[in-house]
Amino acid sequence: MEETMSRSVTVAIVGGGAAGLSAALFLARAGVSAEVFDQDRSILKRALLHNLPGIDALEGRDLLAQLGTAIAKLDVAQTPHKVDDIAQVEGGFRLTIADGSSVSATYVVLSSGQGTLKFESLEIDTVAARQPFVKVNVTTDKWGATSVSGIWAAGVVAGWPSQAVICAGSGANVAVEIVSLIKGEFWVDHDDATPEKEPA
Repeated sequence: MEETMSRSVTVAIVGGGAAGLSAALFLARAGVSAEVFDQDRSILKRALLHNLPGIDALEGRDLLAQLGTAIAKLDVAQTPHKVDDIAQVEGGFRLTIADGSSVSATYVVLSSGQGTLKFESLEIDTVAARQPFVKVNVTTDKWGATSVSGIWAAGVVAGWPSQAVICAGSGANVAVEIVSLIKGEFWVDHDDATPEKEPA
């Protein structure tokens, strides 16, 4: 397939589960452009979640839909194609997409869940997976940075337990790290103050 012209994004996110979509949400709220590449195969779609604080139970597909809607409102592109390769280039990375296009990104977040991680041009440190059914874990520091400068990993592929609340937090953490790097100071997406209620 002939490759089409490259487009650019600040952060390319490989995987659209709880970790990837949470990373995209935090990045977008900080004004950082991001694009999510996902084939809609998340195991989360088959889960009934009981571990989200303050929520009795929520279907995983509903969580994914809510996150997808939230990032769409913030103009985050969601591309339903596989990333075939990631190569380091001057100023960042070049992602080869299964539809024949290519994307240049300054940073990459790997949040591909429990599957394999096969990018011919990317040499990244990995270790045996910590939990059953997971193929590989990317080696990271406690903030999600990998052995390749400019690439972070979040969620299950980074060794975190496959619980939606934990993976979402991992993705958010990685986004905070990237935004802080871009802004040159520690950045937090502070919650808004609760509006004062009228007296009864």
